[in-house]
Amino acid sequence: MSPTRAAPQFLPLSILRMLCKQIVPACALALVLAGAAAWVISRMPDIYRAEAVVLVDSQKIPEKFVSSTVQVSLQDNLNAIKQQVLSANRIQEIAEEFHLYEQERGVKTIDEVIERVRRDLSVELERGLGGGRSGAFRITFDAASPKLAAGVVNRVTQLFIRENFRTREQRAEGTSEFIERELKIAKQRLDQQEASLSEYKRRWVGELPQQEPALLGALNRLQTELIGNQEAIDRAQQNSVMLENTLRFAESSLATATRALTPPPAPADPVARRDPGPAAPPPPSAALRAQLEQARLRYYEDHPEVKRLRLELDRALAEEARLAGPLKPAETETRAPDPPKVEVPVSVQQAAVDVKREQERIAMTKGQIEMVNEEIARRTREREKILDQIRAYQSRVETLPIREQQLAALTRDYETSKANYHSLLDKKINASMATDMERSDQSERFTIADPARVPAKPVKPRRLLLYPAAALGAFAFSLALFFGLELKKNLFLGEWELPPDLRVLGRIATIQTPLRAETH
Repeated sequence: MSPTRAAPQFLPLSILRMLCKQIVPACALALVLAGAAAWVISRMPDIYRAEAVVLVDSQKIPEKFVSSTVQVSLQDNLNAIKQQVLSANRIQEIAEEFHLYEQERGVKTIDEVIERVRRDLSVELERGLGGGRSGAFRITFDAASPKLAAGVVNRVTQLFIRENFRTREQRAEGTSEFIERELKIAKQRLDQQEASLSEYKRRWVGELPQQEPALLGALNRLQTELIGNQEAIDRAQQNSVMLENTLRFAESSLATATRALTPPPAPADPVARRDPGPAAPPPPSAALRAQLEQARLRYYEDHPEVKRLRLELDRALAEEARLAGPLKPAETETRAPDPPKVEVPVSVQQAAVDVKREQERIAMTKGQIEMVNEEIARRTREREKILDQIRAYQSRVETLPIREQQLAALTRDYETSKANYHSLLDKKINASMATDMERSDQSERFTIADPARVPAKPVKPRRLLLYPAAALGAFAFSLALFFGLELKKNLFLGEWELPPDLRVLGRIATIQTPLRAETH
């Protein structure tokens, strides 16, 4: 009767029993596997790694003098340049230049070779230096030949430096061209608004807000002129009334003197009945005397007009006195004989003098009235002109708020465009200087801090670590294999695997038979 078998348990004594039973074949298998792994490791090709450190050198000119227009972080700039340098065309050129992966190129496509180069080529920022605009990055490449690895790294480093210079120059030129285009547009807009503003000022000259003091001053001046003109008209009208009264009084006096001058009844002498002829016209001095009196009313005594009239009056009086002098002898001889003298009464002589004086007074007064009327008409015309000017200026003053709003809108747009134009002009100058700085290699650039050198030792494979690792792996694999085989048999390895409440009645030694050995 065979004992009941329990499921295999991982008891320490059971594990030890299995190790003791399978240690020899496990060690043998481990030696075989370790030898095979060592042979494979020894046949692995050596991989050499070359690396170069590229430093991001800041611009040589202080930024307070020239500010760079290329404001890109090192990480973004490096990613952009990396896309350019590691493009398919560039990688293919590098692979053909250095004859990379000649064996693989015979069995793989060019895309697979390019991807292999990208895996072996690494571009990484130096830790702690990539957060700002300045820093450094490292370029590494793994190859089977140390010279090949160093050559590829140096070639890629040159491409990074050249591409950085070209990229920065393109960005600076692009910024300068963009600002120049915007400057032209701003200049056109500014010229249009300046022309509109000039046209508006030319069209509404005299009604602009800045001309308000001049308009008010002109209104005050016209008001003063209007008051003076009205006062002159009032004075002229008063003079006209006075002269009309004087004329009526003179005409009344003339009529009285004329009646007193009426001759007595005519004598029988036919000579006395002769027609005395037409009345003598008033002398020229009467009109000049009237003009002089009128000028004295308007001007002062030393006025040139008063002096001129006074001089002409003196000349007229002298001429009249000369003409009233004694007759020449020739005229006396040819002259008709005088009529018989008639005794004239004194009252008649006085009346004749009065008539002459009143006639002169009437003529002078009429001349003064005519001059006063002309002055009143002239003053009235001036008054209408002044009123028209006042109405025109008042209309301009009333439209000042509207013109001020319109001009403020035009001026605001003009000032905004002007400020934008000057700002773009300053930016254009700065962009041109920044572009020149980029072209002269005075801006931020990549410099080789540590060029790639030919490596002396391979970095892969690390045989000193791989050999022990392969031996340990082979031994572990062997133990695991034989341990699994023992578990698969599902056998009792000792009485310690029986339940605790099961009593052992006896032990039977293992009898090895040929049949049993075959089954085992």
